[in-house]
This record gives sequence, C-alpha cells and structure tokens, in this order.
Amino acid sequence: MPTFTGFFTEIVIDHNLVIPDHKPPAECLLDSVIDFDITKAVVFDTPLESPEITGVPLRKVLVVGVAHIIVKYAADCPDQQVHGAHFDVPFNALIELPDGPTQGTNICIEPVIEKKVFCLVDGRQISKIIVVRLDVYTAV
Repeated sequence: MPTFTGFFTEIVIDHNLVIPDHKPPAECLLDSVIDFDITKAVVFDTPLESPEITGVPLRKVLVVGVAHIIVKYAADCPDQQVHGAHFDVPFNALIELPDGPTQGTNICIEPVIEKKVFCLVDGRQISKIIVVRLDVYTAV
C-alpha cells in the first residue's frame, strides 16, 4: 500500500469549455464527472537547498496529466433531451519536496477534487473552476 509523504500541491483548472457544434446548445447544466489520468510523475534532484531548512536538499516532483471532464446538460430544444459533452484538459504541476524521496523513487499521485464549479455562460460556453489537490505517495 502506498505511503503518504506529507507533500502535496494544489492546482486550479479554470478555463471555459465550449460545447461542440455537432451537439445541441444547453439550457441548463445537470451534472459533471471528472476523472484524472496521471501520465507522468517523476522525482528529481535540484541544485537548490530548502528555503526553510539550511543544508537540506530541495527535490521536486513533476506531474503531468489529463482531466477527463463530462458535463451533462438539458438541451435547449423542445424535448429537452439530456446530452453529455466530453472534454480532455491537460495540466501539469511542480511539487517541492524539501528532504523528500530521492530522485528515481517510485511515486504515485492522488488527485483530490477540493472544489468544482460549473456555470453556463451561454448555450455553448461553460465556465468552470476546479481546485485539485495533488497528494504525493511513495510506492511500495
């Protein structure tokens, strides 16, 4: 079982989504589902020292991934059918690890959604803000 290292960072995914033209426009949003694929998570050494503790090496984790977002909505048409629009949103993050695991250590990243807000701007544009905490675990 992976062990939490005590290190994490938070990222914000916050640009507008546009419902594709081949789908009907939205009248209202019903639900959203978000899944994450972490495509890369690597620990690497830096030539820096921790700003908090003198003499302690500063290591970092590079995280690259994709948020798979599905937005369910009622169409702006007479029969108001339920539709879903799918979006893949890439993201990346850099997590500082003062005296953390050494370069090459097997780690895994657990994304935790802390807040998500989706608002319909017009029939095709959806404003979204997703706050995600990326927790670092050492693999066993």
